[in-house]
Amino acid sequence: MNIKFTAHKSTERELELTQQELFQLFEMMKVEFKENITYGIFRRIRMPTDTEKSIMDYCKQHDVDVAYDKDRIAFFTAILDNLKNPYQ
Repeated sequence: MNIKFTAHKSTERELELTQQELFQLFEMMKVEFKENITYGIFRRIRMPTDTEKSIMDYCKQHDVDVAYDKDRIAFFTAILDNLKNPYQ
């Protein structure tokens, strides 16, 4: 994968990500998502963010109680543990 981005020095950089690097990135995203699902608070009175709303809607579609930590964590952990990394 070839990507371009503007670095902190306002310099555009280009680099090539290998399959192994993409694999590592995908695994990091899975871990980060698990941490968000585990430690996020989905019973707040405030207006949820777009991501929280998406998670809440996804849980509702599958009859998972998003406010009950054990349900939410078990549901997403099962998905993530069985989700194959497409960059293998």
